[in-house]
Amino acid sequence: MEVVEVLKKNYLFQGLNEGQLDSVVGLAAVKEFNGGDTIVRQFDRNSDLMLILRGLACIKTFSDETLAEIGEGSIIGEVSLIDDQPRSANVVSVGGTSVAVIPSARLRELMDQDASTKAALMANIARLLAQRLRTANIQLDSALAKGGR
Repeated sequence: MEVVEVLKKNYLFQGLNEGQLDSVVGLAAVKEFNGGDTIVRQFDRNSDLMLILRGLACIKTFSDETLAEIGEGSIIGEVSLIDDQPRSANVVSVGGTSVAVIPSARLRELMDQDASTKAALMANIARLLAQRLRTANIQLDSALAKGGR
């Protein structure tokens, strides 16, 4: 599947027009990973944004516990656009996985040049983080209710 088609379906790029999407696609390079390959290593300083075009990947802790499985259209590294901190988990390919890599420095340059692109991306990231916080609060509340204090 083409990078632009996957971008159009992804929450992070909602609200961008065709020209803005084309500008983002122009930054992307496609990388292929085999099963078991590490796509992202926990604690790495790399803050590039990644978009899974095809295949699956597992998000794992440093102790190799699987946190989630992600697939086509999933984004890796969106929080790094904001805080530029080291990676918080390992991401490992399950089978063959095709990933579009968007260099964070070049994406930040694009956002600095186009305020409407920046506004749309940052608003979408804010919505995502709010959703994750709500989910974490529900999970914490559930764990505490079960005596997980």
